[in-house]
Amino acid sequence: MQRQVAGIALEQFHLAFLEAATAQLPIDRFALKGGANLRFFLRSLRRSVDMDFDYLGDPQHSWAFAERVDKIFASNALQVLLRAREIALVSVRKPKQTDTTRRWRFSLNAPGVDGVPSKIEFSARARDRHAADYELAPVDAELARRLRARPVRLNHYRPPATIAQKIGALRLRSETQPRDVFDLDHLFREFPDALAAVAVPVEELQAAVERASALSYDEYAGTVVPYLEEGIVEVLGTSEAWTQMQLRVVERLEWKERQR
Repeated sequence: MQRQVAGIALEQFHLAFLEAATAQLPIDRFALKGGANLRFFLRSLRRSVDMDFDYLGDPQHSWAFAERVDKIFASNALQVLLRAREIALVSVRKPKQTDTTRRWRFSLNAPGVDGVPSKIEFSARARDRHAADYELAPVDAELARRLRARPVRLNHYRPPATIAQKIGALRLRSETQPRDVFDLDHLFREFPDALAAVAVPVEELQAAVERASALSYDEYAGTVVPYLEEGIVEVLGTSEAWTQMQLRVVERLEWKERQR
């Protein structure tokens, strides 16, 4: 129950932040990616702990952009949106800032839970050939309604770019994450034609297959299952469900490898 409350508080905060950000930042300068993109735009049943963006402006201006994000965290607008949801933002800090990445770590307090951790990150790193594959669209209206939020419009990556990003994450993370397998399985099922539009070198596909195959159910149960929508845990939270996800993802990646 506490996990459920924490997950809902996280999503309510993320949507409140998006509402403030789309009102106070140049809308053409950032695009949502990762798990939050999957959740808010691409119908995923997995909640995202963090929220990641690509900064689309001139990298030389990223520090000035980060200062504008600082102002959002401190803004009355964000505080009003959070108070309406009985959420308190605490311990905002900015660790490990680099020339290409700006990140904010913080915690949330809400009725029934304290100290729920999250992170917002803007990356100005060089992006792959799918970098322009984003669109301006509204957040999923039904999900926003359930979370007492407005379906604001912002740039987010379409399925082919999201698949490319997830294959890269599966291959390149210092610690392989089962959520990448879950997300790829979701994308392959919901958008069956998208993989054909993705260009990935054979060696990268092979590496992704190896890493996906090496993950265990215990890792999945510990890091993904707690963030699934409650009504679907009995279906997608089992060992059998995880094994089938792995098999489907590996099969699709190997199919893509044979097309190269």
